[in-house]
Amino acid sequence: MKKIIYTALLAGTCLTAGQTLEMPKNAKQMEQAIVEAGKRLDADYAKFGVFDARVANDYAALSQAYYKAGNLDSAIEYALHALKVAMKLRKENDPLLAKRYYDAGNLYYMHKEHPTAMLYMQKAAGIYEKAGKGSEAALADTYEAIASIYINLGDLEKSKAYAQKTLALRKNILPKNDPAIKRTEENLKFLESEIAKKHN
Repeated sequence: MKKIIYTALLAGTCLTAGQTLEMPKNAKQMEQAIVEAGKRLDADYAKFGVFDARVANDYAALSQAYYKAGNLDSAIEYALHALKVAMKLRKENDPLLAKRYYDAGNLYYMHKEHPTAMLYMQKAAGIYEKAGKGSEAALADTYEAIASIYINLGDLEKSKAYAQKTLALRKNILPKNDPAIKRTEENLKFLESEIAKKHN
């Protein structure tokens, strides 16, 4: 089956506003980025304790550094640390908490642990849904991610349902000629074609 064009699952999304981490160009730079992120984490942990937003951000940054270095296991480990801190600090309808679930699900997807990725993405979607206004773009991205995971789980009908939800949201919040709308429409057409082939 032709690979679908989903692009919502981009693991370079763990950093929060105000944090930057350049893509390392070689192994030495990758190692240095991990060391620097670890130092920031150690300093903030010692100063503020574990349940602090800055520490959660540091965990997320370290997760991102490990991801860029190709170490998904460690990337997942620190993404989960960031999530645990957010769970303690954030309300159940806080979009940042949803973001932490999304980041963890994203990494599990990259690790090809699709059932686990689905659990985290569904949780993220539920929070974004409760958050309401202002979270529509993130919710659309999460729906698209869920549709992509369902492709990998072999459930085209459920993937189609989430692609439809993605498209409906994006048409409400984006200009008509936005590339994201076009991509979603192409993905939906592909799914409809594949489903029709199965039924013929």
